[in-house]
Amino acid sequence: MTTRPENSMAAILSTVMSVVIWVAVIFGTLFFILIGMGLAASLNGGEMAIPGGDVYAEDMSAGQLVGALAALAVMLPGLVYICVQLRHILSTLAEGDPFVPENAPRLSRIAIAIAIMELARYATVLVLRASFDLGGDLRLAPSLAAWASVIALFVLSQVFREGTRLREDQKMTI
Repeated sequence: MTTRPENSMAAILSTVMSVVIWVAVIFGTLFFILIGMGLAASLNGGEMAIPGGDVYAEDMSAGQLVGALAALAVMLPGLVYICVQLRHILSTLAEGDPFVPENAPRLSRIAIAIAIMELARYATVLVLRASFDLGGDLRLAPSLAAWASVIALFVLSQVFREGTRLREDQKMTI
């Protein structure tokens, strides 16, 4: 039985993906706190005193800050989830065996996550438009790139399913 060589590029990308996950979580949390403080200041007449300093929210309306918080709340968990799934796929590739049965569902889950993020974005835009006067700051235009990605990932998921099945069939032949 032959051993498969490790894919060093996939190992590097898996490490990069881990870094991206941590950076997204750290900066996303930081931005969420800062935007939340700005929203509190905006609702407080533009100023808010906190231990260690003051917060001023002069340039953005409360609706814009709520929109930013909503976008962050929708996109950050989706981004982290997608990166975790990609890291799992990259780890199987780094081990030299990407056609494992687990990778096809991972690709499908990434596609579903992107679709949910896009649908959540539509819902958020509709709710924010109905709740706040944002003056055209939020657009409801569909992202063709996002939907094309969803379709491409479902196709790749089927390719991986078929590749895994063919490899298993080949193992059974003498």
